[in-house]
Amino acid sequence: MRFTLYPEYFDPSLSRKHGRRIRKVDPKAFSSEAIKDILASYKLKFEVREGNYPRTPWRKSSLYFVETDLRKSTIIKMIEKKLVR
Repeated sequence: MRFTLYPEYFDPSLSRKHGRRIRKVDPKAFSSEAIKDILASYKLKFEVREGNYPRTPWRKSSLYFVETDLRKSTIIKMIEKKLVR
């Protein structure tokens, strides 16, 4: 299964209304590099591309295309665990 993860899911400066899917994390812990490192630590196949989140089309960001048998919600929870510590 292939799906897209947007950094806005993890961005502590956004509200849930604007796309954040996890509880608030320390802003110092959140970065594009942190998400890449976490995905790599779980040995997931992923690809990073430039793009934008549909709710904020004016804001450019990185998109993470993940290929795995796990559900998207499971991957989001795994990333949350590493970011919250």
